[in-house]
Amino acid sequence: MQPILSVIIPVYNTEKYLNKCLNSVIHQTFKNIEIICVNDGSTDNSLSILKKYTEIDTRIRILNKENGGLSSARNVGIENAKGKYITFVDSDDFIELDTYEKTICHFNQPEVDLIYFSTKLIIENNCNRIQDERYFEHKYKGIVKLSNDVMRNMDVCVWNKIYKLSIIRQHNIYFPDGLWYEDNPFFWSYGLLCNAAYFINDKFYNYLIRDGSIMSHTEKNHKYSVTSHELDSLLCFEYLMQFVDRWQLFDKFKPVLIDLFQHKLLESMRRVPNKDRILALNQATRIVNLFNLTSYFPDNDFINSMYNKNYHNISKINQLFLNKRQRLFGIWDADKFYILCFLGIKIKIKK
Repeated sequence: MQPILSVIIPVYNTEKYLNKCLNSVIHQTFKNIEIICVNDGSTDNSLSILKKYTEIDTRIRILNKENGGLSSARNVGIENAKGKYITFVDSDDFIELDTYEKTICHFNQPEVDLIYFSTKLIIENNCNRIQDERYFEHKYKGIVKLSNDVMRNMDVCVWNKIYKLSIIRQHNIYFPDGLWYEDNPFFWSYGLLCNAAYFINDKFYNYLIRDGSIMSHTEKNHKYSVTSHELDSLLCFEYLMQFVDRWQLFDKFKPVLIDLFQHKLLESMRRVPNKDRILALNQATRIVNLFNLTSYFPDNDFINSMYNKNYHNISKINQLFLNKRQRLFGIWDADKFYILCFLGIKIKIKK
């Protein structure tokens, strides 16, 4: 029988957590599901555990691949899914047993293209990642039209939502291979094509916060050829812009474009070493030129400063370059100028 729902579980070296994850899925009260476990080159006992579960539940399929990271594993799952709807579970997390019974029924309302349920944080002992539970709090309930303002009030995580596979397939929505923060472009790409979402405040998804998660694994040799993941926020924004351009969604995306662009630039600049922050700025300038953003925002100071490489004109960025002592007395080597700072006064000297 054709499954109603495809559950994609990427697996990479999670033998400690995998049994709990799989048990929470195979014992769902909603039975008409397929469970696609994508083994992303695990080197621990994860594959043996998966094989044991295929003997217990014939709905489980194992897809083995060379290690390529979370995005590529999820993409393989999407390509092999057969359900009408699709969802994701990370292999170190687990879900409540009535999750799909209580959620998928809301697709019966024709305007609903996305189902969004709430999240409970499970914090492993001595974990040094600090998560704000307010990020996952729902600000809406029931059917809500997916405007830009609504989407900005949602978390971008992929695993606490259920999607229509037809929308994903029709518009070739995938995760950017080799990049971290990959949920962001997937969320926005799908959301820009939706009519409405159904918000459910019950905490059906249990998100484990731990050290050494799949997010921490280094993915190598991806197509953008950067040596670390410090610029990935910006690269994911570029990936999203390519999608927006391909499907002519610019008018819908335009009201939030500048804010998201600035946010991703600042994220990348905070992650790179001080001496390499110019790389993030150059990447942002490249995005402005690639998508001709000056023609869409001719009077926007941020876009024009990026285009002209007048980075010193943007106060938030300037503050990242100069520490307090340097702002009192120091020199910043900008792209076309030297910036002299004296008691907070900045003087530009052309090179």
